[in-house]
Amino acid sequence: MNILQNKYILPAVFSALCPISIIAQTRSGSDSTFKSQTLNFYSTYKPEVVPAPKPVFVPTLPVVDTTKPVLQYVVPEQTISYTYKAEPIKPVALKREREKLPFENYAKLGLGSQNTVLIDAGIGSLMGNDYDAVLHFNHMSQKGNYVENQKWSQNTLDASGNIYMDKATLNLGLQGDRRAYRQYGYTNELYSFKDADIRNVYTGVALNAALSPVGKTFWDLKYRPEARIYWWHSGMNASERNLDFSIPVTKALDSSISFSLAANVGLTSYVSKALGSFSNNYFQLAPAINFSYEGFNARVGLKPTFATNDNYLLPDINVSGNILNHSLRLYAGWEGALNQNSYRSLSLFNPFMQADYTPLQGKSSYIYGGFDAALSSNLTLGASVGYKMWKNMAIYQNDYHTSPDGRTFAIIYNDMKALIIDAKIQYQINEQFSITGRSIWNLYNTQGMIRAQQLPQVEMNGGFRWELIKNLHIGADVVIYDRIFAYQSTGLYKKLPMIIDLNANASYDVHKRVGLFLNVDNILNQRYQYWNQYRTLGFTIYGGLRFKF
Repeated sequence: MNILQNKYILPAVFSALCPISIIAQTRSGSDSTFKSQTLNFYSTYKPEVVPAPKPVFVPTLPVVDTTKPVLQYVVPEQTISYTYKAEPIKPVALKREREKLPFENYAKLGLGSQNTVLIDAGIGSLMGNDYDAVLHFNHMSQKGNYVENQKWSQNTLDASGNIYMDKATLNLGLQGDRRAYRQYGYTNELYSFKDADIRNVYTGVALNAALSPVGKTFWDLKYRPEARIYWWHSGMNASERNLDFSIPVTKALDSSISFSLAANVGLTSYVSKALGSFSNNYFQLAPAINFSYEGFNARVGLKPTFATNDNYLLPDINVSGNILNHSLRLYAGWEGALNQNSYRSLSLFNPFMQADYTPLQGKSSYIYGGFDAALSSNLTLGASVGYKMWKNMAIYQNDYHTSPDGRTFAIIYNDMKALIIDAKIQYQINEQFSITGRSIWNLYNTQGMIRAQQLPQVEMNGGFRWELIKNLHIGADVVIYDRIFAYQSTGLYKKLPMIIDLNANASYDVHKRVGLFLNVDNILNQRYQYWNQYRTLGFTIYGGLRFKF
């Protein structure tokens, strides 16, 4: 705008002055005096400032630096000298202390149908500065109302404890056992026996001891020598004595690999008044290499066994590994074992066996594979498939030759094979609720026998536990056996009826020291036979009080 104004002002001023100059020149001839003139120039200017743009701030995260820093520390070597000899550092000898639990002792008394008497007691408060011990006693007896001489009783005493020393811990155990049975598996309408003729009382005492080192050992070896002695006697003029000794040693080569070696010795003597005495001994070495790394475990070993009847080379191989973030465990193995077929083990499984038998050692070999899976924090399941082989497997068979009533079982030995399928499932919510189930199918292949006698081919069991309300716990169990075959006096085999044994239990704490309990056995009142000719008691209910002190 100012430039345009100056553009037009200057010509206008010039035009205006030109006449004046002409007039002045005209008048110069007449007047030589000039008249003063004044020129005024005006200009206007208005400054303007252009506004600066405002910055726009957008918040963003800083760039993540994924470079792993490398930290290096250099500690200069320092030499420290003392004017005296320092004593070695030793741990302070602290007094052993254990949190004392409330009411570590209890006594349980119960009565019920079928002349049931139950006495169960435990003492867990035995403890000193250098020892601790626990005691447990159990008595139970029953007498049936439907079959003559159908009664039994058992008394067991278990004691265990530890003696703590400076460099080792001595573990001790003592077991006492007395079981009385009547051989009532005969037809009451055809046979009659005095109580002394069919009464058999088993009495046993066992003592075991083990030594566990504490602290550093020679060459960093881990070892735990253990010894066990037992004596077992039958009222049918038969007895057995045993001494077992084992020394397992393990040496870790590094954090993943270790080498182990065990020496096992078993000395068993069986004496029968009718047949004489028999030795049942063995010596076994068990070297193995163990590997463990990040959830994967493997063991490869052999067990050369030198027994009374034969020598065996038993496998000891197993592997397992966790995958899928430890939610799935896979395992497989090939394991062998020596079966001594001792009088104690056989009579504990079937108390109606004959006292006069010939001990014969055997072996078993089991090849298997399976998995355990955790589908959630509460639900787990698993399954396995295996093939098992027995040599000189002990079979119970009714003896109709010694006595035509067949109330006792003779021991016969036979080689067998079986395909074993095992499946299990468990659902548990803390300690408030749990339910379990398992099924085992045994597909036997007998050699020299038509049937696998007294061995169930189908085994199923399940149960649940539930804390219904505070201090009230209920539970139930079921056991199913099927396809059990038994030998008859005719020389033929028959299939025993399927067994379904349903039981229930409940307990309620009336007071912190007093509780009530109730058990109901064989709810379906199925007087089944697991052992041929021996019927169970049937429906039984018993209950009582439990005291804590």
